Amino acid sequence: MDLPHLDLQLREARGASEDPAIDQIAWESLATTIAAEVRTLNEAESNDLRIAMPVPPEKYREEIEAFQAWHAIADGARHNPVVVRALVMTELYVSFVWLRDSLISPTAEVVDESVLKEIDRFLRGGKVRKLRNAIAHGRWTYKEDFSGLDCWDGKPSRHFSISQDDYGKWQLLSRGTAIAIILALTADAK
Repeated sequence: MDLPHLDLQLREARGASEDPAIDQIAWESLATTIAAEVRTLNEAESNDLRIAMPVPPEKYREEIEAFQAWHAIADGARHNPVVVRALVMTELYVSFVWLRDSLISPTAEVVDESVLKEIDRFLRGGKVRKLRNAIAHGRWTYKEDFSGLDCWDGKPSRHFSISQDDYGKWQLLSRGTAIAIILALTADAK
């Protein structure tokens, strides 16, 4: 299964202040590589994954398609700060909490050492982990100039900032990875 359009989009996820340790060749065809890794699961592994997932892959596909439609609507209203704020809040939750915790990580657990495992490790570590926790626990706000996010992590609370460029690239990586997984797991993709 080749996913050239998604591969092209995911190339834009490179170059954040922290990136997953993925070689140049894999970055060029990231979605196609992830889908191929997921499709290497034998039938028993694929069935075990489906059982372990809280939501069937077909439902993720419906929800991600709805999210993509919402994204397109919001892109058409970028002049409206209320819409932009709602979009950012939705992107943050969908990318760093929902997709990572319920789709990417469970899939990475059953795939042998792979690009997908490296992306999962990346999304679970460093600044991305701290960002995910800040989102999940409501410990973030926009920077005064809207150039990124101010976040707090841990107890005692420690402040850190994430640039708009970083969270944009990281959410693209998370969302694109999830889409590649969904396409590989859903019946009409096989």
